[in-house]
Amino acid sequence: MTTTTGLRRDAQANLEKLRAAALAVFSRRGLSAPLEEIAREAGVSIGTLYNRVGSREELIDAVVDNLAGAKLKALRDRTLDETSPRAQLETFISEMINLQLSDPAMNDAMLRRYPDAVLLINACERSMALGAELVENAHDAGVLSDEFTPDDLMTVLWMAGMASHDPAAPSGWRRVVDRSISAAWTDQPNS
Repeated sequence: MTTTTGLRRDAQANLEKLRAAALAVFSRRGLSAPLEEIAREAGVSIGTLYNRVGSREELIDAVVDNLAGAKLKALRDRTLDETSPRAQLETFISEMINLQLSDPAMNDAMLRRYPDAVLLINACERSMALGAELVENAHDAGVLSDEFTPDDLMTVLWMAGMASHDPAAPSGWRRVVDRSISAAWTDQPNS
């Protein structure tokens, strides 16, 4: 995103309007929302958007803290508030799926639809690193099958993200995702 130091007052105001509009539109419609809609909501031309921002990915990265930061931190906190490895992993999966269902922009982020949005990808990577750590903790506690890997976790979340926003997805997708997770637990109680 264009540096903000030394900008005229009107240019700085346009940049702030673009950030606010991007946050609102991305939250409503997802990260693939038309840039023209963001410019229109900001009350500027599409040329001003490109001049001030540069690209979609730069605009995403400009609002990623407001878009995803607090949500991913809350997800992390709720997950780590749980006392057992199984409860932590269950909470992480449930919260991540609920976030993907309720927030089109977060769903796009977790599906990595914009890999050139570096700050966004970094935030997603931190979340998936937490997921991988939770899988390993559940393995160490003996409550999760050794065959269930961090890649399996990512696959389950990817399936949920894809299906949750595809009108043509079969209605039973959530049941299949839930069964995939249920089958991964060992017979030991929730510990």
